[in-house]
Amino acid sequence: MKTVVVASLLMCVSLVALSKGNIFVQGKDRLPVKAQNFIDVNLEKERIVYVKESRTLFLRKEYLAVFANGLKIEFDSNGDWIDMLSDKKGLPKNLVPEKVWLYVKEYYASSDVMEIEKKRKSVLRVLLSNRKEIFFDREGRKMNMEV
Repeated sequence: MKTVVVASLLMCVSLVALSKGNIFVQGKDRLPVKAQNFIDVNLEKERIVYVKESRTLFLRKEYLAVFANGLKIEFDSNGDWIDMLSDKKGLPKNLVPEKVWLYVKEYYASSDVMEIEKKRKSVLRVLLSNRKEIFFDREGRKMNMEV
């Protein structure tokens, strides 16, 4: 039993030691090329305040780009977005998938899309300004599920 505890403790310590922690940089040049292209196409007029590079538990890199307008976008190591969040106002329309945008405007016309998160490869979680959570598949069809 002691061996298992000691081995687990050593594994945790070594994972923390291997982790480089968070690195804060300015500009988008530290982002993967795919993430840079996403920003160039969709957010060309927005200024990036900083980029945070971090490592997950399994030492995979993730990036957080924070913009002056309050927008935050998290990217995986390939440059695919994982999460988009707006603290101050809703996400820009061009960042929200069209079918999701149309659904929200039809059924929640007075609400803005505040966050979109990829929960799994086939599920998008959308948080509205009225605190309502809605789930969509990748094709933009509303799903009846609770998480």
